[in-house]
Amino acid sequence: MDFLFQNFVPLPDEAKVLILSLLTAGVTWLLLQLSALTKVNLSGWANVVAASLAPIIVTLIEAGLKLIDPIFDNLVLSIIHLIVLLVGSLGVFWLAQRKRAPSLQ
Repeated sequence: MDFLFQNFVPLPDEAKVLILSLLTAGVTWLLLQLSALTKVNLSGWANVVAASLAPIIVTLIEAGLKLIDPIFDNLVLSIIHLIVLLVGSLGVFWLAQRKRAPSLQ
Protein backbone atom coordinates (compact mmCIF):
# COMPACT_ATOMS: atom_id res chain seq x y z
CA MET A 1 0.00 0.00 0.00
CA ASP A 2 3.00 2.31 0.42
CA PHE A 3 3.46 2.53 -3.33
CA LEU A 4 0.24 4.54 -3.57
CA PHE A 5 1.65 7.30 -1.39
CA GLN A 6 5.15 7.54 -2.87
CA ASN A 7 5.84 11.02 -4.22
CA PHE A 8 2.50 12.14 -2.78
CA VAL A 9 2.09 15.91 -2.75
CA PRO A 10 -0.84 16.89 -0.54
CA LEU A 11 -2.58 20.15 -1.24
CA PRO A 12 -2.03 22.87 1.33
CA ASP A 13 -4.97 23.56 3.61
CA GLU A 14 -5.44 26.97 1.99
CA ALA A 15 -5.97 25.31 -1.39
CA LYS A 16 -8.50 22.89 0.08
CA VAL A 17 -10.44 25.80 1.61
CA LEU A 18 -10.27 27.64 -1.73
CA ILE A 19 -11.68 24.63 -3.58
CA LEU A 20 -14.50 24.28 -1.04
CA SER A 21 -15.27 28.01 -1.25
CA LEU A 22 -15.29 28.05 -5.06
CA LEU A 23 -17.44 24.93 -5.20
CA THR A 24 -19.88 26.38 -2.69
CA ALA A 25 -20.12 29.58 -4.72
CA GLY A 26 -20.54 27.67 -7.99
CA VAL A 27 -23.15 25.29 -6.60
CA THR A 28 -25.02 28.17 -4.98
CA TRP A 29 -25.12 30.02 -8.30
CA LEU A 30 -26.24 26.88 -10.14
CA LEU A 31 -29.00 26.21 -7.61
CA LEU A 32 -30.03 29.86 -7.81
CA GLN A 33 -30.48 29.49 -11.56
CA LEU A 34 -32.34 26.19 -11.16
CA SER A 35 -34.60 27.75 -8.52
CA ALA A 36 -35.47 30.56 -10.92
CA LEU A 37 -36.30 28.08 -13.69
CA THR A 38 -38.28 25.55 -11.68
CA LYS A 39 -39.81 27.90 -9.06
CA VAL A 40 -38.68 25.45 -6.35
CA ASN A 41 -36.57 26.66 -3.42
CA LEU A 42 -33.28 24.72 -3.55
CA SER A 43 -31.37 26.93 -1.12
CA GLY A 44 -30.81 24.21 1.47
CA TRP A 45 -28.88 21.98 -0.91
CA ALA A 46 -25.94 24.29 -1.77
CA ASN A 47 -23.70 23.41 1.19
CA VAL A 48 -24.56 19.71 1.06
CA VAL A 49 -23.66 19.35 -2.62
CA ALA A 50 -20.48 21.43 -2.28
CA ALA A 51 -19.37 19.51 0.81
CA SER A 52 -19.77 16.21 -1.02
CA LEU A 53 -18.00 17.36 -4.20
CA ALA A 54 -15.03 19.14 -2.59
CA PRO A 55 -13.22 16.03 -1.27
CA ILE A 56 -13.62 14.36 -4.66
CA ILE A 57 -12.08 17.34 -6.45
CA VAL A 58 -9.24 17.57 -3.90
CA THR A 59 -8.46 13.87 -4.31
CA LEU A 60 -8.39 14.18 -8.10
CA ILE A 61 -6.06 17.18 -7.92
CA GLU A 62 -3.75 15.40 -5.47
CA ALA A 63 -3.69 12.34 -7.74
CA GLY A 64 -2.70 14.61 -10.62
CA LEU A 65 0.02 16.22 -8.51
CA LYS A 66 1.39 12.76 -7.79
CA LEU A 67 2.41 12.52 -11.46
CA ILE A 68 4.85 15.44 -11.09
CA ASP A 69 8.47 14.61 -10.28
CA PRO A 70 9.39 15.06 -6.60
CA ILE A 71 12.12 17.50 -7.65
CA PHE A 72 9.45 20.10 -8.37
CA ASP A 73 7.46 19.69 -5.12
CA ASN A 74 8.48 23.05 -3.68
CA LEU A 75 7.82 24.82 -6.98
CA VAL A 76 4.38 23.24 -7.31
CA LEU A 77 3.45 24.16 -3.74
CA SER A 78 4.63 27.74 -4.31
CA ILE A 79 2.49 27.97 -7.46
CA ILE A 80 -0.53 26.60 -5.57
CA HIS A 81 -0.01 29.21 -2.85
CA LEU A 82 0.21 31.95 -5.50
CA ILE A 83 -3.03 30.73 -7.10
CA VAL A 84 -4.76 30.79 -3.71
CA LEU A 85 -3.53 34.34 -3.10
CA LEU A 86 -4.58 35.49 -6.57
CA VAL A 87 -8.07 34.02 -6.39
CA GLY A 88 -8.55 35.28 -2.84
CA SER A 89 -7.48 38.81 -3.69
CA LEU A 90 -9.63 38.86 -6.83
CA GLY A 91 -12.57 37.66 -4.77
CA VAL A 92 -12.07 40.40 -2.20
CA PHE A 93 -11.74 43.00 -4.97
CA TRP A 94 -14.90 41.71 -6.65
CA LEU A 95 -16.80 41.63 -3.36
CA ALA A 96 -15.71 45.16 -2.46
CA GLN A 97 -17.20 46.50 -5.70
CA ARG A 98 -20.40 44.51 -5.51
CA LYS A 99 -23.51 46.46 -4.54
CA ARG A 100 -26.18 43.80 -3.89
CA ALA A 101 -25.72 40.07 -3.48
CA PRO A 102 -28.23 37.68 -5.05
CA SER A 103 -30.36 35.55 -2.77
CA LEU A 104 -31.51 31.96 -3.06
CA GLN A 105 -34.91 32.83 -1.65
